[in-house]
Amino acid sequence: MTRRLLRLWIGAWILGAAAVAAEPVPFHRGIGISHMLAWASVEPNRAFTFPPFAGDDRTMPPAEMRRLKEAGLDFVRLAVDPGPFLQFTGWKRDWADQFLVDTVQGFLAAGLAVVIDLHPSDLHPAYESKDLTAGLRSPGFQGYLGLVARVAGLLSGIGSPRVAFELMNEPTIAPAAWQPMLEAAYRAARSRAPRLTLVLGGGNQNALAGLTEMDTKPFTGDPAVIYTFHDYDPYQYTHQGASWNAAANLADVPYPARARPPGESLEATRRSIARSDIKAEGKPAAIASAVRQLESYQRSGFDRPDLARSFDAVSGWARSRNIPPDRILLGEFGARLTPFSGGAAQQAERERYFRDMRELAEANGFAWSAFAYRGLGGFALARDEVGPGLDPTVARALGLRQIEAAPQRP
Repeated sequence: MTRRLLRLWIGAWILGAAAVAAEPVPFHRGIGISHMLAWASVEPNRAFTFPPFAGDDRTMPPAEMRRLKEAGLDFVRLAVDPGPFLQFTGWKRDWADQFLVDTVQGFLAAGLAVVIDLHPSDLHPAYESKDLTAGLRSPGFQGYLGLVARVAGLLSGIGSPRVAFELMNEPTIAPAAWQPMLEAAYRAARSRAPRLTLVLGGGNQNALAGLTEMDTKPFTGDPAVIYTFHDYDPYQYTHQGASWNAAANLADVPYPARARPPGESLEATRRSIARSDIKAEGKPAAIASAVRQLESYQRSGFDRPDLARSFDAVSGWARSRNIPPDRILLGEFGARLTPFSGGAAQQAERERYFRDMRELAEANGFAWSAFAYRGLGGFALARDEVGPGLDPTVARALGLRQIEAAPQRP
């Protein structure tokens, strides 16, 4: 099919579908699943390990899936590393494709809807986000387009309205650069899956500006599109101690900003830097920088009204484009566990953060997906970080039921 004919065909489908009421959205309360099919391991020769995603730490028995459903969640956002699917050929690629389908069907059988999230990792240099989004005509992105079409076909073949496809997690490029690639990925998915629900996010790592700067005209009238954004504000709290973030050297940071005296965070941060592997000559500068961040955060008084402003901005953006609120997904939010997280005050702050985020999303009519069940980088929401089941503090904050014992069914 030529590109011109494909555009005409998609356009005709959209016009026809616009006259039909959109199907009810089956995604409301979700959780990210990152331990099963994401961050695939790589051999020294840069070949992905086969079979990919193997090991006891990557499994999730049906009873554990059902436990999430019984707690009150209705979908999972399943992160999938595109690297193996792009590198494998022949029977290995067929095996990986079937493994993906089987995993989706396992969650569906447990009563959970599924958003498949193509989630590039940084473990293989040829398949990082920056290489897959190097340009519309770049080999990496062209290969990615082929994968998008193939996965869309696989998911469409499952034949369930409870399956959606997120075309790329957190593109690292600017919204204007991502826009033509997003449109190309959308067309690729629609070429194989005319009615599959697609989840579209903007550039700048799915940040608020990435969404609000998106040109939605190419998708107007498509009743099977959901728009997504991620929100990790305030970073001083959510990413404290994360080596890849500006908050790397911060410790025992509260939420809200003035929940506890600032001296507690300052002292904990100084001790953390003193024990770190930062070279001795660099520690004074690290402490000075961290102190500036903490003082700025404390002065800001960051609290729920500051979180609410982001949600208000998304709601205004959606209204201006006649996008129903149930077609908006807060695709990620969360906060790292740290050595201080077990304290009573810190547990109360963690509960307040998750409750504020959940309540604000629901008040605006948005779906949400907390990150993540077993968390890479310290973002675990599972009981004891590995499960089964959710941490009680998180479960309360997210308005979920406490499931103390695993279901007895096999």
